[in-house]
Amino acid sequence: RMSTTTPHQSEIQVSKSPAEFFAENQAIAGFDNMGKSLYTTLRELVENSLDACESVGVLPSISVQVEELTLDEFNTVRGLNSPSKRANKQPKDTALFAKSGKKGRKSIDPQADKNDKSNALPSNGENETAQKKKKQKKKRETESYFRVIVRDNGCGMKHEAIPNLFGRVLSGSKYGVRQTRGKFGLGAKMALIWSKKSTNAPIQIKTAHMKKPGEIGSHCSICVLDIDIYKNCPRVLEHKKQINNEKWIGTEVELIIAGNWTTYKARIVSYLQQLAIITPYAQLELTYQNFAEPQRDMTIQYDRRSEQMPPPAREVKHHPSSVNNILVQQLLERTEHGTLEKFLCKDLAAVSPALSKRLIAELGSGFCDSMTPSELNDKKVTKLVQLLRKVELFKPPDGSCLSPLGEYNLNLGIRKVLDPDLVATAREKPSAYEGHPFIVEAAVSIGGKDVKEGITVVRFANRIPLLFEAGADVATRVAQSKIRWTNYKIDHKRDRIGVFVSIVSTKIPFKGTGKEYIGDDINEIQVSVKRALQNCCQQLRIHLTKKHALRDIKERRSRLIKYIPDVSRSLFDILDAMRKRRLETTSGHFSSSPTKRRRVNNNAATKIMGKIQSKELTEESIKKCLLKTVENQGAGIDDGKDSLESAKLKSGKHFQPLFLVPTYYHDSEDHDLTHPLFVFRPLERVPKSQKK
Repeated sequence: RMSTTTPHQSEIQVSKSPAEFFAENQAIAGFDNMGKSLYTTLRELVENSLDACESVGVLPSISVQVEELTLDEFNTVRGLNSPSKRANKQPKDTALFAKSGKKGRKSIDPQADKNDKSNALPSNGENETAQKKKKQKKKRETESYFRVIVRDNGCGMKHEAIPNLFGRVLSGSKYGVRQTRGKFGLGAKMALIWSKKSTNAPIQIKTAHMKKPGEIGSHCSICVLDIDIYKNCPRVLEHKKQINNEKWIGTEVELIIAGNWTTYKARIVSYLQQLAIITPYAQLELTYQNFAEPQRDMTIQYDRRSEQMPPPAREVKHHPSSVNNILVQQLLERTEHGTLEKFLCKDLAAVSPALSKRLIAELGSGFCDSMTPSELNDKKVTKLVQLLRKVELFKPPDGSCLSPLGEYNLNLGIRKVLDPDLVATAREKPSAYEGHPFIVEAAVSIGGKDVKEGITVVRFANRIPLLFEAGADVATRVAQSKIRWTNYKIDHKRDRIGVFVSIVSTKIPFKGTGKEYIGDDINEIQVSVKRALQNCCQQLRIHLTKKHALRDIKERRSRLIKYIPDVSRSLFDILDAMRKRRLETTSGHFSSSPTKRRRVNNNAATKIMGKIQSKELTEESIKKCLLKTVENQGAGIDDGKDSLESAKLKSGKHFQPLFLVPTYYHDSEDHDLTHPLFVFRPLERVPKSQKK
């Protein structure tokens, strides 16, 4: 600390630790209020579990258990003596618990307050019931305590690394140029800080570290720890190893926090639903228990729909167009290469040896190929950064380092959760923004359960659902104002339209501190989102055009059937009248004009007249023939479902759609299966013995 004194006041300059800063500014990390703190805690722990499973290629199985505790139950768990259960004794100082009077003064006479309340209470039973319900509702909206338990089957944690992973803010393994769900090492630490701040309860971790996929650790670790806010370091209460007799796999995290389930229940359920869409290869389960009100218990489960996980994201080097002065200074200090030329080639992406020499020559005097990185002072670093950001010869970053979900999984996720009538998916070519690659995947669905009329936008960033501030997001803006839905036979006001946009990148350009939306001011992202949605709409247009044509044919058939009785009656009357006129003639021919007489086939006419005479041809037979003809014309018309669903119903077999992915998404050509019309590139390696 350093203090400075002035004639009027004394000021003390204090430096705070990262943990202390975020404890005082918890809204930055998503802990705005009681309800959102519970939601953010669940979200951060679940996403950590997904990362742990995907890092070793294990299909995730994640269970979340939320137990709501009353104040007395919380005190029992924490070993505290509840004031309300101290042998039913009255408090020593009743004025401490008295409510304020009408003028803001505290009442010191509890008996008078009791009499006032008894006089104010309603006398009839209905009013008492209403007051009781009102009190229960008010109680639910206030602060409660929750035991949160999240368990997964992931890689676990090393025994010695557990304290820092949970008890040191801004300590993490996700720094670098790589697509990650989190970046700053805040999530689980903020949950611990909120637990300490609201309940002062430690966090409990049980984990078994998996060195290789499918391996079961011989020991499992149990750790109970707290966090020292002022020193930003873990305070370990218990840390031990025990033999893994139960063949334990994964990690279980348990903590007790304050929160509000009632106000954020819908958000938590919606988050889990959207997470099931974007991770169809995961099995998710949420259990909520309320021991005081068991009727409010609920369980939500989403079974695994796909066994194909996206390939893991790769860490890449910084692109020259994304650097700044601080970053270049750090790279120069950490480089292992002795010359500036090698530094540019080895520590930055898209810089070849020939290009590095041209860059150094462009820098002019004071720079040479053999100079060491330590010789670059602040002015030279600034000059180098300015040149790197101006040069246009650098190859733009590609999307090979990214890990998008894939159209196949996105389609399965939407069908699993929403069961829409139609769904179309599309993926845009990789693009770049300020030196960071990104890929946009989109889907548009029509119909489905629990989908409202109009446009419902669901957004994902690095495969994380975004639930807040949707109105300002680029996906919402494009879907509502940049897409002409009527051009694709879609009624954006009456149809139930689901718009799904997933953006993955090494750096998501979030707006605001909450990281809840992506602004529409970035032209590259806006164009990619628009093109992806238009591609989806174009696919739907083909289906909808066919569907509308079939609907028109069905309506035409319905109208024809409606008029068949009148038409059959009129036809029979005309033919019967012709038969009678023929009988009246002596020549046996129709008494008609010469022109009409030439058109009549006497043999056919005689045959028809004979059928009418023998009552073989009647009004009812004409009606049946017309009805059969109309039915035959509509024999190939189904109820508007696509051919895949119709084939599934007829054969009783399960079909899955086939997706052909362009080859530019995978840079390896070692296992290509070539054909005159296409190139098939598998997502997983194919042994040479099986390759034909």
